[in-house]
Amino acid sequence: MPTVHGSKAAIFLDDQNAICQNMKADLNSITFTRTKSNPESTTFNDNTVQRLDGIRDATLDFTGVFRTGVGASAVAGLLDTMWANSLVSRAQYFPGGNTTGCPVYTACMVLNSYAVNSPLDGVATVNFAMAIAAGSITAACVA
Repeated sequence: MPTVHGSKAAIFLDDQNAICQNMKADLNSITFTRTKSNPESTTFNDNTVQRLDGIRDATLDFTGVFRTGVGASAVAGLLDTMWANSLVSRAQYFPGGNTTGCPVYTACMVLNSYAVNSPLDGVATVNFAMAIAAGSITAACVA
């Protein structure tokens, strides 16, 4: 049996033709961050800070190593299209893998940043970040 290193996490992004692309094989780190801006609404004579329910935000940050062959071409092509055309993509994040009972988060996201590095001959790494474009995050479990 072959040895497999790393997380069971999976990420799928829709391309410009709404075809779901599996990005997992190229990535070695995924960070999913959800934040909320809760403005302070404390009035005079209050001794505890009061806050209003605020605006939600979410980001996905990725790092990875480009595989040789078709995989790298597909990932680079998708990221280039997202960058050049401001493509809003459906992102599906499976932190525990695409396994029954594990959570899945789905959102419409836009590419915020995209960097390719060549730290060594023959190795190309990629870092990119996405942020929620519109709507909200849907949380469910894999059926």
